[in-house]
Amino acid sequence: MRLQRDYCPNGGGRVKDSLVLTNCHDFLQSCLWHVALLAHCHQSADRSFFIRSRQVPLCSRCFGILVGMFLIPLYVHDLRIATLLIAAMVLDGGTQALKLRTSNNSLRFATGIGFALGCGGYVARGVHFLCNITAVRFNLAVSSSSSVPCMVYSDFRVSTI
Repeated sequence: MRLQRDYCPNGGGRVKDSLVLTNCHDFLQSCLWHVALLAHCHQSADRSFFIRSRQVPLCSRCFGILVGMFLIPLYVHDLRIATLLIAAMVLDGGTQALKLRTSNNSLRFATGIGFALGCGGYVARGVHFLCNITAVRFNLAVSSSSSVPCMVYSDFRVSTI
């Protein structure tokens, strides 16, 4: 366990609380560093947030994608809006990669969250579609007179032969 330089035995709870906060911060930094390795994030200091004068081990865009993945109830189910959210990140990253403009960390973070929400909507629609195909294939489809709701989206037409 790491002790702070200004540790004072008479300091009481303030030093102890600060030590707990430091340990939590170190653990979170370690977890995010492992995520950054898995995601192959570039971790550039000029494109990252800083918390307590320490760099977050993910760039702001990857951090936004990570935050957006945990916002499962907010996934966008309208595919037009999901496409716009994904396109916003592609446009932001593309224009920045082509050096047409410079982006800032707030915009990178926001487009990262939007990208995750849009991709989550596409994944949710795909899972529902696959469940419907499986239900029809194995004659598990629920009739409209049943009290159990059916998962079929109106966009997808699944028919049996």
